[in-house]
Amino acid sequence: MKKIIDVSTKEEIKISGSDLPMLIHGKERFGASLFSITVSALMHAEGNKILMFTAYPMAKEEFLEQVGDNSRVFYLENESDIAKASSFQTIIVQSGNIELFKKAFMNLGDISERVVFIKNIETICDSEIANIIKHKKIIISGDFDQSLFSTEVKEVQWKTKILFSSSENLEYALPSDIKKYRASMETSLGKKTVALE
Repeated sequence: MKKIIDVSTKEEIKISGSDLPMLIHGKERFGASLFSITVSALMHAEGNKILMFTAYPMAKEEFLEQVGDNSRVFYLENESDIAKASSFQTIIVQSGNIELFKKAFMNLGDISERVVFIKNIETICDSEIANIIKHKKIIISGDFDQSLFSTEVKEVQWKTKILFSSSENLEYALPSDIKKYRASMETSLGKKTVALE
């Protein structure tokens, strides 16, 4: 499994439920995608329950590769399997199936315990997702300059913001000294530059 490190100290950064809600922004090919999958894999490794939406199947494959043992992961393809899926630690909704994701979110009895991970927010144009963004235990990643939900995203009090590129919608300019595949991570403890190892 990959690690997240503080670039200046080379120390590993641990991610936990106390870091949520978390926003991960990055334009295509800047590293935010792999980073966000790593965050979800680390949350899984820590024993957190997860409900995951991704637009593309490659994210599912990368997650399963990083997790290794997929016996606690359920790939949800049918609404009729939501109850069965609830007994698994991590539920990955069929890639791109936003309707099934919304149904799982609404019908899982343990949703308040689950980390909700939405990858590729820029691909979603369903207005009902705005309510899911307010979930307390959420990780949202993607290009927020291409997202329809920039207003809703600004309203959330993010405990952790990780930015791989500047964003007009988030009104954030990335420091010029941060190289590609590195990000600015902002928490209540301050800012640091992070990368995967």
